[in-house]
Amino acid sequence: MAQRKSATKTEARERARRAAAESMAREQRLLELGEEFFVAQGEAEQIMETAEQRIAEIRTKAEQEAARAKEDQVRVVAGMKGERVTVPEIAQRLELSVAEVRGLLKNSAAGTSTSGDEAGDGNDAPNGKEATVEAPEREPEDAVA
Repeated sequence: MAQRKSATKTEARERARRAAAESMAREQRLLELGEEFFVAQGEAEQIMETAEQRIAEIRTKAEQEAARAKEDQVRVVAGMKGERVTVPEIAQRLELSVAEVRGLLKNSAAGTSTSGDEAGDGNDAPNGKEATVEAPEREPEDAVA
């Protein structure tokens, strides 16, 4: 009976070792999976950081290009004003409001340090709507009422 008790004890020890080995193997697999997760998380964060940097670079470039295009708009409006075209007529030709044209002329004046309204635009209405009277330099024979 002593052998039998010893055999039972040995068998129990083997079962405990197998269970422990399975548990340790499972723990090792879980550890490796956790490692993979944190590596993937780091890669995702790096990808997002790189994307944010690219977005900032693209946004900066787009803002610079848009500013140059805005300068071109200002130059065109100033050129039309230089041809003695009234502000309402410029607005009509460019499908802008009178206020937008004046804003562009103001930007032009700020760039050249002269007022864009010195020559007169024929639209001094306080409500911002187009005046119905043409500017005298356009048609000198018309009398202003």
